[in-house]
Amino acid sequence: MKTQTAGLTLGLILATACALPIAAVHAQASKVLPMSDRQYCQSLADSYTTYVNDPNSRRPAPANASVQSAIAQCLAGNTAAGIPVLEKALVNAGFTLPARS
Repeated sequence: MKTQTAGLTLGLILATACALPIAAVHAQASKVLPMSDRQYCQSLADSYTTYVNDPNSRRPAPANASVQSAIAQCLAGNTAAGIPVLEKALVNAGFTLPARS
């Protein structure tokens, strides 16, 4: 009886030892990395261009100089200047901001 119990215990230990690294790898792979400021700024610019100021729509919104400047700032890498302006423009237009993750 002791041999069966010892064998069962050893089997459970081995199974657990094999399962833990697999679970850890799966947990790491399923994490979504947050967007960089540059990616987020570009996402905001894309959303604005697509949904608010779409040049292909029947009635495109008039170009907003501050938003156009913010998009240019994003493209130049100055995200600190571009992000707040684009966020405000999208929220004012009734849109939900894209997720940063």
